[in-house]
Amino acid sequence: MNILYLLLILTSLLNASTYLAKVEPYRYLKIKTQVAGIVTYSNKQKEFTYIKDKTKIISLKTKEENISLQSLKQSLKIQNEILKIHQKNFRKKQKVIHISKYEKSQEHLLVLNTKQLINTINKSIGILEKNISDKKFYENNIYINEIFIEKDEYVDVGELLYEIYDFSKLKLVVFVKADEVNHLEGKKLFVDNIHNDYIIEKISQVRDNKRISMYKVVLSKDNLNNNNIYFGQVVKVEFR
Repeated sequence: MNILYLLLILTSLLNASTYLAKVEPYRYLKIKTQVAGIVTYSNKQKEFTYIKDKTKIISLKTKEENISLQSLKQSLKIQNEILKIHQKNFRKKQKVIHISKYEKSQEHLLVLNTKQLINTINKSIGILEKNISDKKFYENNIYINEIFIEKDEYVDVGELLYEIYDFSKLKLVVFVKADEVNHLEGKKLFVDNIHNDYIIEKISQVRDNKRISMYKVVLSKDNLNNNNIYFGQVVKVEFR
């Protein structure tokens, strides 16, 4: 059994409103790629650092997509010009009485076909732009943990690229006995005997599947100094 949780249970037996918890980052995320490709940039220098401003972490090769995108945009420009011509011709023919309905309908059909082609091109551009966007990974206001890939490596769909921690808040998780969980709201929260600005963020509505007599309670507070971090520190939590 994890030593921290063993201490937590022993402490709970001594004092029903006193618990031990480990200071944790607010969130931990694994960043994976949704597309396959060759790595053209891996910012390994940013491993184990806090990033404030928007910074590129990983990028995959997009040369072919960029060429296709430019070609599609050029085609779109041409088709928009063609559409203007067809629309102009259609308006003129509508005003001429001796032109047959068939000829007028054929001109209208050209307008509709061109519009449909433009819609198809726009959809293709959107797909390509998303694909290009999915190959570039930027982060800001986040802690970069480990970066798992190097430049010139090939990555497949779903492959793990890097890990990040959200330091915007600090988090404590305690497991509270069933007969106490309904009485927490009216109590003051102390951490290491100091009245603290942690708040109760979540209280589980069902008992924990490992600690069957307890409910999971998540506490959090804003981390005002992202460079002043004490994650992993074990603290005493009291509800008085």
